[in-house]
Formats: sequence, structure tokens, C-alpha cells
Amino acid sequence: MALMRAVIVVLAGLVAGCVGGGGGGVTTVTLPPGASIDTLLNSYRAERGLGRLTRDARLQQAAAAHARDLAAHGRLGHRGSDGSDHVARAERAGYGPFVAENVAAGQKTPAAVMQAWLASSGHRANIVLSPASHYGFSHAVASGGGYKDYWVLVVGRQYDRAPGSGPVVARRGSDWLGSGWSALAGFIGID
Repeated sequence: MALMRAVIVVLAGLVAGCVGGGGGGVTTVTLPPGASIDTLLNSYRAERGLGRLTRDARLQQAAAAHARDLAAHGRLGHRGSDGSDHVARAERAGYGPFVAENVAAGQKTPAAVMQAWLASSGHRANIVLSPASHYGFSHAVASGGGYKDYWVLVVGRQYDRAPGSGPVVARRGSDWLGSGWSALAGFIGID
């Protein structure tokens, strides 16, 4: 039996990872108001000695689909209107299975949404996931009601498989964490 090479990385979106309005929390970070999300993400990560995230078309597709869905239905959350979660959306786009997602609503610029995410420990944890190597980021505008602006950031690392090792099985929730990590499972919002 061939040995399967795998590094299990806990990259899960946080159910608590939803920010409306201006966020909340105690961390204040000054960000250049006109900076691109690429600059904002990678500057913040570089200041912490973390690797650069590169935009991935598949994660971009997953983020855009969810941002449009949130705006179309006027709601904020990680569940899509079709019942999908961030892992399923990334897999539909051909990426995965290890991804994390931040969502927000109400902010007007990438700098404002990054400010809100950095003020939240759960969102900040997704931004600084050390094994992450890619991201997708999208903004959608609702036609009416509630929030007007919806934002989605998906970060991840493509699972590398040894040739002939068989299919990758996407794992969710406590399967990723193992029995010794049940407290962390609660923190990351396994449903």
C-alpha cells in the first residue's frame, strides 16, 4: 500500500466570521484607503513574516458567486442560498478542499472591509493562516434593502497529492481536527 503524503491544514470558515457595518473589536489598524486588496492582504501578512497570497481564478470564482448570492438575497452568512458552504463552492470552482472564508456587508471600500476583518479575531485568523497560498476576493452590490455592499474573501491552499495516491476526500468540521481539537472545532463554527 502506497503511503499517502498529506499535510492536514485546518482552514475553515468561521460561522462567527461575518461582519456587518463597521465591525467590532479592539484592534485598530490604519490602512491606505485606496489600496488594492492584494496590497492590503500581503502587506499585513508580510509585517507578520507570512508568505504572500496570490490571486487564484478558482477562488475568485467561488468568492464572486457567494458575494452575488448574498447581495441577491440580502443576507449575510457562510451558507449559500442553495445550502452550500465555502468548501463546496471552492470545490465547484475546482479548488480545495482546504479553504477559509470571510464575509462582510456594509463597508464601502476594500480598506474598510479589511479594517473590519482585522478588528475581529476570527477574521484576522483567516487572513494570517500561515499555510494559505491563494485568495479570491469579491464585492457585490445589492439592488435594494438592508446592506448595499457585500464582500467575500476566500483563502486557501491547493491540496497536493502524490501521483497515484487516489482522490482527495474533502473533510469538514471535526474530521479535519481530530478528537483532540474539539474546543477548536467549536471556535471555528462547525455546524
